[in-house]
Amino acid sequence: MALVMGAVVLVGAQSRLPTEPAKAGFLRIIIKRPPEKPPVWFSHQLHEERRVNCQTCHHDFQAKRNLWRRGQPVKKCQDCHALGAKGGRPDIKSAFHRQCKGCHLKLRQQGRKAGPIECRDCHGET
Repeated sequence: MALVMGAVVLVGAQSRLPTEPAKAGFLRIIIKRPPEKPPVWFSHQLHEERRVNCQTCHHDFQAKRNLWRRGQPVKKCQDCHALGAKGGRPDIKSAFHRQCKGCHLKLRQQGRKAGPIECRDCHGET
């Protein structure tokens, strides 16, 4: 019996192949309970324009190395990140916060332009 732990999807305006992202859309963590916060608006296009390397966010860790390359299919986040930390991997919420907020904080500390870091700025009402 399969237990659905959670899913993260980017719901964009256009349909793309799995290796080509939508330009922008909502990041939603789909779980069986009501969500704690509204989904996050995310723009692949904006990150591409700012020259963020795809491997910064997309990964396939094997032996502590990221083997994922642009053009390869992107696994669902919940394939490795569950609702709770497991096998040394952060839970899905922590993984997103560490990845997104962590990057934005680092850029700010370097005095560079960066995305939001406050809850309300990412999880605004939709």
